Amino acid sequence: MPYNPNDDDPLVSQPRRERRARNGRPGSLLWVREILGRPLVLEKRGLSLHVVLKERRRPPGVIRAEAMTQLLFELGVHLVEAESPTARRTLRHLSTVHDALLRKGWAGVANLPSSTLARAVVQAQMVSRRDATSRLRNFIEHLRRLQVAAEVREDRLHHAPPGVNDEGTVEVRETSAEEFDASERECAGTELHREDKR
Repeated sequence: MPYNPNDDDPLVSQPRRERRARNGRPGSLLWVREILGRPLVLEKRGLSLHVVLKERRRPPGVIRAEAMTQLLFELGVHLVEAESPTARRTLRHLSTVHDALLRKGWAGVANLPSSTLARAVVQAQMVSRRDATSRLRNFIEHLRRLQVAAEVREDRLHHAPPGVNDEGTVEVRETSAEEFDASERECAGTELHREDKR
């Protein structure tokens, strides 16, 4: 089965299991203690303000967005540290990955060629040699997996039978009779032109 970059986010640790339900029954001392242990916030509803319990847990989407922002910042710092034009040219593949992450996320990186990903892995290892954080190590490992997936995808496309488009499907569309006749004449004209060249 091909590797799907959206299956997991390498920057986010696996979520812990949800906590059990509250121990005390509503109105008991234990129930009140658990409720008062959580922070209270003011929430505006319409024209009035309500005091509500603040949810401590952040949604997974927020956690992923924060992790991506931190990774982009960290990569950006390493790319900016390349002071000379030669160093900037050397890190161009890692810069390409950074730009794809910024614009399209992991899906954009997964669509890059395997050669670009392979060079980006080496460049990421070079820039993180001094201070490799766990985030950068996870990033490099994920890039390696995306590189392997890209190599498999490119190999399949290279060995695909002729007449099949990139996705491996045949395009079928609806057309009018006039357009069909015109395309048939064009096809016949192309065949006559090939025979004349022979």
